[in-house]
Amino acid sequence: MPDRRSFRLLPIKQVHVYREVFAQLDGMVATMAPGERLQSERELAERLQVSRVSVREALRALESMGKIEIRRNAGAFVLDPDGTLPAEQLLAGMAPGAESLQWLTDLRTAVDTRVVQLLARQPRPDLSAVREFLDRAAAELAEQDVQQGSLDVRFEALLARAAGNPVLERAQKWVHQAWVTAWSAFGIAPGDRQTLHSEHVAILAALEAGDAARAVALMEGHVDCQVRDAAVPRGDQEGSSQCT
Repeated sequence: MPDRRSFRLLPIKQVHVYREVFAQLDGMVATMAPGERLQSERELAERLQVSRVSVREALRALESMGKIEIRRNAGAFVLDPDGTLPAEQLLAGMAPGAESLQWLTDLRTAVDTRVVQLLARQPRPDLSAVREFLDRAAAELAEQDVQQGSLDVRFEALLARAAGNPVLERAQKWVHQAWVTAWSAFGIAPGDRQTLHSEHVAILAALEAGDAARAVALMEGHVDCQVRDAAVPRGDQEGSSQCT
């Protein structure tokens, strides 16, 4: 088996602001009922006295964790306000550091790769929601700092929904929650937005072409990387590492 490449780690800009906004919105969502609509980005930014970019990043993290759903031209709605116990149990007793991040990466690789394997077995999987998401993401890239780390795993979550296995989809949500929580604690994220988006596009193209082997290999390469000790910053320092 070839050596795994190392993650390219990039800082989450204004990490202190991001953590505070994320904590505030997470706490807000925990008090709401499924189906309730959150205030708009503008209203939340004004309420918290931060930029809309900071609010948007926190909302994306909450959606990646399965707690909310962001609907185009409609806003953000609560899905699972307090369903974090399984993720907390996954993280219980693990000291923050490169080793625990690697364990979570290994687990995420197993789950997300399996999702692609199941999709690849289907003769004509419905990937329209995935395609719509990537088209929207491509348009948003022009307005984003592509050299900022991203913890957005909505692409993989949409693939799991399309795979049609609700148990696997639920397990993936718990793994993603633990993964996002662990990386957020360091204020860093693996991969820049443009590279991650390009890899997502290639995975979807392989699935749409019916090339199962390529789709699985691309997903494995997308998530199965090595976390180096030197790349994980201590405390609130920002760190980065180039892929090798």
